[in-house]
Amino acid sequence: MLETLYRINQETGNYIIDVALDDYLDFFHEWDNAAFKKRDMHPELAEFLNICSEDIPLKKQFEIHFSVENEARDEQKERRILSSYKNYFELFQRVEKKKIKSHLTKAAFLIAISAGLLTVYNILSGYIASTLFTKVLLEGFMIGGWVFMWEALHVITFQRQQHVVRYKETKRFLNAPITFTYQ
Repeated sequence: MLETLYRINQETGNYIIDVALDDYLDFFHEWDNAAFKKRDMHPELAEFLNICSEDIPLKKQFEIHFSVENEARDEQKERRILSSYKNYFELFQRVEKKKIKSHLTKAAFLIAISAGLLTVYNILSGYIASTLFTKVLLEGFMIGGWVFMWEALHVITFQRQQHVVRYKETKRFLNAPITFTYQ
């Protein structure tokens, strides 16, 4: 199925994402008034690349092939595009890395609260007289401890997972070979 959407590089086995540009400026965001060297990637191009990346299984590599139609080859402009591309995806990689770290910090905090509540439950259950109020209080400590533990597991396994996948996708973008052709 993917072979109908993307060409395959016969030498490497990588899928090829083809991008047609009328000229070099099509790569950049038209509203970005920064110097040419520092301009951002066009958001529609970034969205297109993300959609293509989602199509291709994470285990597979891809290459990006820019076909520039109305310009002659300019190595300096190619380097600027490659630099902008790299900066764009390195930014997202740093963001995802921070989110992963944040989830791990949150999970550690939740585990500490859980351990504290369960420890209080174990200590107090041996020393407090058994009355209705103390039973409710002790059950609250136990239930609270397990709820916090479950939330920590939820953060580690489910919430963090989407950021790990996105981190791997940005890494794949950064490792993707990029080629240019001219027409």
